[in-house]
Amino acid sequence: MGTPAARPGATTRRVYALGSLAAILFGYDNGIISAAILFIPHELPLTPLLKGTVVSATVVGAMVGAVGSGPAADRQGRQRVLLAAGVVFTAGALGAGLATSVTALVLFRFVIGLGIGIASVVVPLYLAEMAPAGARGAVTSLNQYMIIVGTALAAATGYGLAFVGSWRWMILIGVVPAVVLVVGLLAAPDTPRSLVRRGRPEQGRTLLVGLRGDQAAADRELAEITALERQQRDAELGARMSAGWVRKLLLLGALLAVFQQITGINTIVYYAPSVLTGFGVSEVTALLFTFLNGLLNIATIAIVVRAKIVDRRGRKPVLLAGLVGMSASLFAVGLAALLLPPESPVLFGIAVAAFVVFTNTFSATWGPVLWVVLAEIFPLAIRGTAMALATLFNWLTDFFVSLTFPTFTALVGAGVVFLAYAAAGVIIFPIVWWAVPETKQRSLESLEQQFRGGGR
Repeated sequence: MGTPAARPGATTRRVYALGSLAAILFGYDNGIISAAILFIPHELPLTPLLKGTVVSATVVGAMVGAVGSGPAADRQGRQRVLLAAGVVFTAGALGAGLATSVTALVLFRFVIGLGIGIASVVVPLYLAEMAPAGARGAVTSLNQYMIIVGTALAAATGYGLAFVGSWRWMILIGVVPAVVLVVGLLAAPDTPRSLVRRGRPEQGRTLLVGLRGDQAAADRELAEITALERQQRDAELGARMSAGWVRKLLLLGALLAVFQQITGINTIVYYAPSVLTGFGVSEVTALLFTFLNGLLNIATIAIVVRAKIVDRRGRKPVLLAGLVGMSASLFAVGLAALLLPPESPVLFGIAVAAFVVFTNTFSATWGPVLWVVLAEIFPLAIRGTAMALATLFNWLTDFFVSLTFPTFTALVGAGVVFLAYAAAGVIIFPIVWWAVPETKQRSLESLEQQFRGGGR
């Protein structure tokens, strides 16, 4: 099936909505396991290791999906690969929700992970390449906004179904947005840069006119894209992953991807309800907190997107501020867990406050900004492949976190584990200060020229 022809009627609102819809599925299918895992053992027996396996199977799938989707997006276009993600999401949610054994559940959680991995690479690419330079940070941040919306929907579903303990319906509800994604993407355009890269400049121009609403501005942007593509092709620089300046960018992208995870975000996404029940509250109460915190996260990221904070303040200052807030909150809950009795009301209160501060700080900083930076720093010819490699490191670290958190908590306690993640944020701070370039208000093409020339 070919890419739908770009049409003048393609509006920015419609394109951004379709591009970020896969992120809702990312958030929902990634987040729903925190509620479902509380009830799955009532029907399917799970040891601590199997519990970690069910959770981390999705992460393994995400690694595979991320690695495969980047090169495919470079060759086939962003739209086609996002469409494939919708099909995978549908099959995975249906299979996991109907699983009759732990093996089947793990298998289809892996399939869901394939879709999540594809979305984690291609959605930021799609949004960044559709957006004008001045609003690229805000537009690409829609990726994280929609992930959080999906996570909040998962929390609401988990809380609503907790009263009947129906983990199957928690998962099966994810089929609905997956089908909507498939239908929507059947008529969605590819990005202008991808169209030019694949030899369709006229379609790229038509789409740019529709997106920018200004023919002259669209022609200028197309000329810049075309000139860079021609220069890369003539100089045979476009696909050279071995070039020194490209390797530096790949290393930076991989480090940032790892840093996002070792701050500890997915210990809370996957296990916050389990941690809170360990502090002496009921499953329903723990899921109610997750739901309410999800709503607050939506408000936080909405403010970030609407105020264009990432575009106004810059990428690096937002990342640094995030490290301070996240490390401080995890230090507070870690210290409290070490000093207070396990079922102390004070410990529960501190944990709730710390989790709220941590997740909302992440939602405003490292959540969206990592994907903004990754979508900006890599050269066009290998942007999909480079994004896939960086995202692989993100998922590898996520896999380690999600698989080992139950075991580490059982061995040394949640307090020590949270303090370790807080310390990681302190170590990361000077590295980000020194290594991350500021990319705000710059076209993707001008950034590429700067990096090729050795600028930072």
